[in-house]
Parts: sequence; structure tokens; C-alpha cells
Amino acid sequence: MSIKIDLGMMVWDYENGGEISNIPLRYFMYNLLITGKNRAERNATLSYILNQLYVRLPDIGVLFIKLKSNEDLYLYHLDKVYKYGDSDLVIPYFIKEQFDARNREQFEEYINAIFGFHPEMTIVMGCLLHHYKTGEFPSSLVDLLEDLKTNLIEHPYSDNFTESNIRSIEKAIHLFENDPVLERTLEILLEVPEWLKLWSEGKAICIDLSGCDLFYQKVLVTFLLQTIKNLIPIRNSDVLRGIIVLEDADKILKKPPHEDYRKNFIMNRDYFRRIEEENYFLTKEQLEGVYGDKEYLFNIQLERMFEDLICDEFRYRNISLITVCEDLSEIYYYYKDSSQIKINLD
Repeated sequence: MSIKIDLGMMVWDYENGGEISNIPLRYFMYNLLITGKNRAERNATLSYILNQLYVRLPDIGVLFIKLKSNEDLYLYHLDKVYKYGDSDLVIPYFIKEQFDARNREQFEEYINAIFGFHPEMTIVMGCLLHHYKTGEFPSSLVDLLEDLKTNLIEHPYSDNFTESNIRSIEKAIHLFENDPVLERTLEILLEVPEWLKLWSEGKAICIDLSGCDLFYQKVLVTFLLQTIKNLIPIRNSDVLRGIIVLEDADKILKKPPHEDYRKNFIMNRDYFRRIEEENYFLTKEQLEGVYGDKEYLFNIQLERMFEDLICDEFRYRNISLITVCEDLSEIYYYYKDSSQIKINLD
């Protein structure tokens, strides 16, 4: 007899048609989305579902990523809670043992995403990372950024490109100088992080980032999810291996204003073409000016990275993602298609 989870309410069954409340476990392989304006109702629904999973699947770990208030943690029967700043919370910014071509390319892309670097910086980073294959990978992300800056200075492109990207790198380094806890949290370990080991063993773990501002949350969640992707192998099966809960995810997954970007690009199209003809590319600042948003590169690159993780990487690894937010219309559009189960409490 297959395991079924009672959602506590009726939802539409897209696979078979009709409404049901008891969902086969295999549906969870394609993500679960809980939305609604009342936070207490969202938390009660999430707790109701998780408590069933704890009982019926005691060997399946739950990783609870807390982004807002932590006052309701008592609802979830957690085995251990890690808070930002705890000495035992380490989220490796990269896994040296997984330094193959595919992961190296993805690493370049998500470094670009979280710091909003120019897209062409993946080429510069690729040249730098190639040298780490036979040498020691920096244990600190700051050291990698310093190496990236040095590499760009020693092997410059055009003056505008080099100067613009050095400013971006220095801004990223300054972020860590303002908070040494961030650098320590993102250091490379010689072994699997404790939180990941416990989660893999079937424990219910919480990583509480509610005390961080939004940008820190995006940086930490990005590296956290990448750590899981790098250390959990791909398996072609229908057996659930783990659950990740991303609660109060509205701001961290807020969709970029693509319509505004489109309008601004049309308005600045002639400028875009003229600069491109003169210099072959636009600098980071020029691109942000064309699209009318200083966070343009950060927003679109981060969205693309999350889409790859949620729609493909976790599914390949039999990891279920439960996302809880207030308004579905405000988060990344692909959640509508990538979530097999949608619970709207409004």
C-alpha cells in the first residue's frame, strides 16, 4: 500500500483529474507550494503535513530554512536548530571534491548571480578556476575574490570592462569585511557539514536565517542549496530522499520586474546598439542603465540559478521542495509549473 499524505483540504489532482485531499507520496517529488495571506494558517498547514511525514517517513530528513520570525519553531518537532552566527553552522561556498567541469561552470554562474557581476566575468572566473585544479582551492571566499581581482588586473580586457568589474569585486569583498561572521560561515570544510550529515541521516534540521537582512539571506540560501546539489548524487528513481522547506520565501524569490525591463530596453534601444557597436559590450553600469535597475544583473541571474535548481537539480536527486509564501503572483513565475501540489489558503 503506497503512502499518502493528507493535506487537510481538497486540491485538484492534475494527473488523474478531480479533487483529492490524500496525496500519494510520489507527488512530493515535484514540489509543494503553500500560499495564503494568513501566516498562521500557512504555518498550521505546513506543520500538519510535516508531522505526517515525520511519522510515516522517519528516515527521510527535513531541512527547514527559516527566513522570517522563529517564534513558531515549536510547531515542527526539530532535532536541531542552527542560527546564523553559530560556530557549528558552516555552509561551504564550494566543494573541492566536486570540482568537475559541470559544477565548475555552475559555480561561475552562481558567483556571478549573487554578486551581480557582469555575465562575461564567467570567462575570467573560468580562467582562474582552471589553475585551482592542480593547486589548493582557497578556503575563504574572500581569498577567491582577491584572486579574481588580481587575475583581472594581470590579464586585463578593455579599460572600461576591467575597471567596472574591479569595482564590483571590491564591493563584494567589502561585504565580508563588514561582517567577518559571513566569511567564516562560508568557508570550505574538509568534511561534509554537520547539518547536511544530520539531514541525510533522517533528522529534522532548521537553519534559522531570520536574523539576516534580505541580501545576506539570498547569499546564504544560494550557497546552502548549491552545497546540497554538489553533495547529493543524482539517482534515477522515484524514492524520496529528502525534504527542503523554504518558509516565508516571498522576498527571497521575488520575481524581477520583467515588464519594466522590457519597456526600459525599448526606450534605450538606440543607446544600447550604439555602445555595443563602439565597444562590443556594455559594462555592468551601462547594462543596469539600459534596463533601469541597479539590481538588474543580480535579479535576472539569481532567477535563472533558482530555476535550474528547483526545476531540474533537486528533481534529479529525488529531493522534495516545500515552498511557503504569501502571494504566488509575486514570486518566480516557474513555481506555478514546477509545483505538482498547490495549496492556496485564501
